[in-house]
Amino acid sequence: MKEDLSRLIALQEIDLQIKKLDDEMVANQADIAKRQASIEEKKLKLAKHNSTTENAAQRRRELEGEIEDSLAHIKDRQTKLMGVQTNREYQSLLKEIEENKKNNKRREDEIVLLMEQMETLQKKMSDLVNVTKSEEELLVEAEEKAAKLAEQIQTKRAKFEKAREQQAVKIPDNLRRRYNQLLEKRNGLAITGVTAGVCQGCSMNIPPQQFNEVLKGEQLLSCPTCQRLMFHLPESETETEKA
Repeated sequence: MKEDLSRLIALQEIDLQIKKLDDEMVANQADIAKRQASIEEKKLKLAKHNSTTENAAQRRRELEGEIEDSLAHIKDRQTKLMGVQTNREYQSLLKEIEENKKNNKRREDEIVLLMEQMETLQKKMSDLVNVTKSEEELLVEAEEKAAKLAEQIQTKRAKFEKAREQQAVKIPDNLRRRYNQLLEKRNGLAITGVTAGVCQGCSMNIPPQQFNEVLKGEQLLSCPTCQRLMFHLPESETETEKA
């Protein structure tokens, strides 16, 4: 049994190395995805700002057209003032002229606001273009590094997979199946050390009698909390691992 335990521990060390490589690959891919998402987000903002700017420009043109039409109307009414026959008609034309002037003032104020808005948006768009360009350049570099790293990881992983196959065949079928099931259910850690009565897999205390059995190492026992297989790991070795 002690020999099987040693083989399981050795297999677990290999699997931990494989998991470390897999985690590194996932983190690498996550970094690329995060960069891509950031760029896409900025492009969406840029498109939104561009659309708002175009709408503002269109509205400005509409207002300028309305002002032009209104000025022509005012000029026409001012001309008519010269030929009015009654005071009532004269006052009516004056009122119409004043209303048009007020409306033009409102339009001019709105145009000023639109121009300020467009200027602000143009500044934001310019900044977004520069930042996006910079992030795209960094993304290209990151993708190149990621491709090289992925190749290195695959090479290392292939070696560990071969070592795993060689180690796994040394373990009895029923024990290997049990180990593999735990490996899948317990996030890549099927067998763990027990130090001073504490399972290092789940950090929970195990019963004293069970810990005594673990110290003997004559049988494979499972943690009552996380169900991982256990072996004795002296405190000195735990401190070494932490260091």
